[in-house]
Amino acid sequence: MWSRDREDTITDEDGNIVYFGIERFVRDICLGDCCFICGARPDSAPFNDEHILPQWVLRRYDLHARMIHLPNDTSFRYDRYTIPCCEACNTLMGRALEEPMRALVEKGANAIFEHQENAGHLLFYVWTGLIFLKMHLKDRKLRANLDLRNGTSTISEDLEYSWQGLHYLHTLVRCFATGATIDPSALGSFVSIRVQEEPSEKCFDLADLYDGQAIMLRIDGFALLAAFDDARGSGLFLKQKLNRITGPVSGLQLRELFTDLCFLNLHLKKHPPIQSGFLLKEEIHAMKGEILAPELHELDYAVRGQLLEYYFREQRGKIKSYNFSDAEIESMMKSGRLTFLFDSDGRFFETSNAEPPGSSTKSEQP
Repeated sequence: MWSRDREDTITDEDGNIVYFGIERFVRDICLGDCCFICGARPDSAPFNDEHILPQWVLRRYDLHARMIHLPNDTSFRYDRYTIPCCEACNTLMGRALEEPMRALVEKGANAIFEHQENAGHLLFYVWTGLIFLKMHLKDRKLRANLDLRNGTSTISEDLEYSWQGLHYLHTLVRCFATGATIDPSALGSFVSIRVQEEPSEKCFDLADLYDGQAIMLRIDGFALLAAFDDARGSGLFLKQKLNRITGPVSGLQLRELFTDLCFLNLHLKKHPPIQSGFLLKEEIHAMKGEILAPELHELDYAVRGQLLEYYFREQRGKIKSYNFSDAEIESMMKSGRLTFLFDSDGRFFETSNAEPPGSSTKSEQP
């Protein structure tokens, strides 16, 4: 029979943690060096740590020596981008999540969409959720300023992370290890979309936003987008745009869709909590949420402009148009009105290099 302690942590008869109470989650996982899955201490079990991006992804896109762009505008090598994890959990993750994901990816985009149609998207949701969780747990170990004269605070301290805000996601993505039942109402927004493939080139892209609890991950001819804390609200509003898309999106259009997912989530009036329910004697753990009719605060397009500036920072100055000057394009971006998705009549740009409405040339790709 399971038991619950004074910190609300629930363990099974063998002492394995079924559910982390919030205090223990923050102490041991967010601020400590315990295995981020099972909570084992480094001196209690063999550790080999966990790459934030799985090894098979690093190999597929030759990312080991490449750099990820961090929220503080610095970079960090992918091969050193790891968090504490014991060997047992690393092995279990590989068997339960990474091997099925790698097999599907190797079969191509059609296999991804076929799996989602037949089995749902929980595998993809948990997989992307794990990556998002690992990325931001790592921020506790990375300095906000590389120059020590500017202080020694970490990224998570500098951006004032609320660790409690990751507790529900940590609980959910551990379902492969705990056997927790996940009701569909416990899931946030999830979008899978086809992306135009580049000839003879494997394509990878990754973006996320902590405040928006959202991630986008592109693998060759498809991309996965998720917002974890919105009870599907931002996805329902985004669907108004998705329904007008008539073909695979370009890399620029994909980043705009992710910008809009974050923008909408930041403007939702309510983010209903996800609840964990337990039957200790029966050893049952179920997660469910509250589905509400989503409502938005008045949209502040200056926020969309800030998001566009961040997610298109590498393309700024490269987007060219006969109809708009560089200054006008920059102004449209800052005002939040720039789009690569639709022309001035609201028709989807079915080209790989879509550009601002009214323009008649192609913008440069990232």
